[in-house]
Amino acid sequence: MEIITTILLQLFTGFNSGMNLFLVSSGLSLIFGVLRVINFTHGSIYLLSAYLCYLFSTIYSFWIGLLIAPIIAAFIGSLIEFLLIKKIYKNEHIYQLILTWGLVLVFSDIFKFIWGVDKKTLKIPEFLDKSFLIINQYIPYTHIFNCIISLTVALLLILFVYKTKIGIIIRASASDSEITETLGVNTRLVYNIVFSLACWLAGIGGALYGLLNPIQLGLDLEIVLLAFIIVIIGGMGSILGAFIGSIIAGIINAIGILILPRFVMIFIYTLMVIILITKPSGLFGKTIERV
Repeated sequence: MEIITTILLQLFTGFNSGMNLFLVSSGLSLIFGVLRVINFTHGSIYLLSAYLCYLFSTIYSFWIGLLIAPIIAAFIGSLIEFLLIKKIYKNEHIYQLILTWGLVLVFSDIFKFIWGVDKKTLKIPEFLDKSFLIINQYIPYTHIFNCIISLTVALLLILFVYKTKIGIIIRASASDSEITETLGVNTRLVYNIVFSLACWLAGIGGALYGLLNPIQLGLDLEIVLLAFIIVIIGGMGSILGAFIGSIIAGIINAIGILILPRFVMIFIYTLMVIILITKPSGLFGKTIERV
C-alpha cells in the first residue's frame, strides 16, 4: 500500500511539474509555429518573471507579483520582437540561435547584477501556506493552485487560438503568411502579438515557479532545454502536443527520480531520440492543425 501511495504521489508531482512546463513549452511552440523562430530567450523571460514575482512579493504581495510580472514579461518580449527578432525572420536558423543565445547571456548578467547568485525563496501567501492529507500523504495547496492556474490558462489559450477572430488570423498567418498579407492582415503586428502572448505564458509559469521551488540562476537554460524537448516530442506548433508532451516529461521526471535519481534526465532524452527516429514531426505534428 505504501508503494502504491508513493507512486500516486509521484504521478501527481509529475503532473504538477508538467503543467508548469506547459506554460513555457506552449509559448515556445507558438513562436516556432507562427514566426518560425528558434527562441532561446524564452527561458530568460521565464526566469525574469520569477525574479519579478519575488520582487513584488517582497515589496507588496504575491498576488500583485502574479498579476504584474507576466505583463512585464510580455512587454519586454514585445520589445525584443520589435527591435531585434523581426530583423532576422528571413535569415537562416543559425542567426536566430546566435541572436537569442546572445540575449540569454545578457539577461543572465542582468539577473546576476540585480539579484546576485544566491537562491531566492518566495514568501508563500498565508492562504496557500497549507496542505491537506490524502492517502497518508500531505499535498501542499501551492501544488493544487499551480495546477488550477495552469489548466485554466491552457483552456483559455485553446479557446483564444481556435475560437476567436484573432486566433483564426494567427493560424492563417502560420499556415501561409503571404496569402494572409494579401487579404489585408498586418502579419508584422500578428507576429508581435504572438511573441508577446508566448512571453506572457512563460511569465505566468515563472511567477508560479517560485511557489514550487527556490529561484536561482541557471533556471533559464534548464527550463528552455526542457521546453525544446517537449516541443520536439509533442510536435512543433502544436498546443495539444505541448500539453501532452509536458505531462509526459513531468511524469517521466518524477518516476525517474524514484528509479535512478542520478540519471533522471536520461529517460526524457531517450524518449526524445525515439520520437525523432520514429516520428520526426512529433506526436501531433501531422495529426492536428498547426498554429
